[in-house]
Amino acid sequence: MAIARAHEPVLLDPKGPVITAIAFTVGAVLFLGAGGAFVYVTVRTVADLGETGAGWAWAGAGLALAAACIACAGLSTLLFAREERRATLQLAALGVEATAVVLAVASAPPTNDDHHQVRLLTRISGPGFESFECGNEVPAYRFGSATPGTVLPARVNPVTRAFTIERPAAPPAPAAGDA
Repeated sequence: MAIARAHEPVLLDPKGPVITAIAFTVGAVLFLGAGGAFVYVTVRTVADLGETGAGWAWAGAGLALAAACIACAGLSTLLFAREERRATLQLAALGVEATAVVLAVASAPPTNDDHHQVRLLTRISGPGFESFECGNEVPAYRFGSATPGTVLPARVNPVTRAFTIERPAAPPAPAAGDA
């Protein structure tokens, strides 16, 4: 008897159509350009193998392997962009409004491009799904002001448990007459 197990929760960074189109373009250029180079180098290597000896064969094999790796990176970029966009559209269509209560905040190592991050442990609850806890590293510029007990707006896909959280609301500005 198979036991149905709930999906692991995943924080989704929604992707719009422009970002998706850019990622598709980059992936296609990598895939098709490197794939074409792979085919060309392979054909030239096989054609020139008898004329130039084994030296060209090793160089051609190395170039063909590099082109194949770049083509794989392009294909994975295409597939990843498609999956992220599908998840974004599915969350928009099937998601329910929820709340995320911050349970703990800790510093996290910076990203590869030196953006500071914080690690948030949140409990997400709302209608139509069982509450769950999830820890994620998020950009400090968006969530650095969050403290334990902060309530963040969230949107959750009850089926896949993919969710988004929004930055905390800014504190109200002081009135002009207050001093």
